[in-house]
Amino acid sequence: MNRKWTRAICTVLTSALVFTGPAVEGITFSGYINSGLEKVYAKTKKQKDAEKKKSQAEQDLKDKKNEINGLKDQQQTTADDIKNKSAKLDEILAAQKKLQTDITNKQAEIEQNQKDLAAAQEKQQEQYDAMKKRIQFMYENSAEDNIWTAIIESNGITDMLNRIEYVSDVYDSDRALMDSYQAAVEQVKEIGTKLDNDMNELTAMQDDYEKQQADVEAAIVALENQKEQYASQIAQAQQQAENYQNIITAQGKIIQEQEAAAAAAAARANSSPSSSSYDGGGAGKGGSIAGDYAAGGGKNPGASTGVSGSSVVSYAMQFVGNPYVWAGNSLTNGVDCSGFVHEVYAHFGISTPRYSQAFKSVGQAVSFDNIQPGDVVVYPGHVAIYAGGGVIVEAQSTKAGITANRSVQCHTILAIRRLV
Repeated sequence: MNRKWTRAICTVLTSALVFTGPAVEGITFSGYINSGLEKVYAKTKKQKDAEKKKSQAEQDLKDKKNEINGLKDQQQTTADDIKNKSAKLDEILAAQKKLQTDITNKQAEIEQNQKDLAAAQEKQQEQYDAMKKRIQFMYENSAEDNIWTAIIESNGITDMLNRIEYVSDVYDSDRALMDSYQAAVEQVKEIGTKLDNDMNELTAMQDDYEKQQADVEAAIVALENQKEQYASQIAQAQQQAENYQNIITAQGKIIQEQEAAAAAAAARANSSPSSSSYDGGGAGKGGSIAGDYAAGGGKNPGASTGVSGSSVVSYAMQFVGNPYVWAGNSLTNGVDCSGFVHEVYAHFGISTPRYSQAFKSVGQAVSFDNIQPGDVVVYPGHVAIYAGGGVIVEAQSTKAGITANRSVQCHTILAIRRLV
């Protein structure tokens, strides 16, 4: 067929679709790029804007989650500091309690010392008073004990010496008693001085403990305030993260709607003008393979998860025969092409996009000659899972539902990606 006839057929088909096909928001058939009879959908401005906003929100969400993790680490560090400070405060309070007992005991010792001192001083005073009376009696009132009388009235030198010795013995005895009482008083005073010094040391320790307690309590209050600030910042950051997630969800829905509309338009563009059902997306019959994924490309990445591709296929095959529903999310009650792949991989805990063309950038690239069961195959406006044996399992169309009988090369292959 020469170029003139090809161009004429394209013009007729495009005109027929414009006048017969239902309108799709944000999409015109000039949005398709002609390549012979094959029409490949070009993204609308609305989809591009949604993808841009979604990408920015995903980056913002990632940054915000990192910020939240950092704040939580700081909050935990603060909590550990509070725990350590509280333990230190407990030590100080325990030391203060023991110190208070020591102060109480020391005070009791001081009070007893004061009583002992008073008793010793009283005994000393009594002895002093008694000695004064004896001296006064000997030297003033008694001729018998008067030393001059003893000398004058003595019957000789021996008698005189005896009398003097007696008076001297009385004096020495009184003096010895006075000295012992004086020594007792001084000893009690020394003990009292030592007790006073001990008490001064204890009260100084008490002052130091009270200062330490005040410092630690102030530090705990500051740390508690800091911890509350971190909690407030975390709550605020989590709210912002939730907002970003809402943006991602909303923009993802817009992208999904645009993808579904594009898939429907692509289906209509590749079917007869009288057909109104979606036949599985893609472009052309027995399509080619994009250069990066053609045979001989050498791309064959190893496993990145503990899930096998055959497990993915086995799970997906359970839903063959179930209905196709645009924008559906139920493998049982109805799902579209991207939703089918998304839900199958979600069963294995693997996160994927919710629109077909986004699958071109997930996982790892695989060359066509290295394709394995479980690999994701992306077509223009369509996505499926390679089931092995040269066929794909897919949410094909509203008419066919979920199938596993079409060739992997039923349309032009844009990408092959390995997610497991």
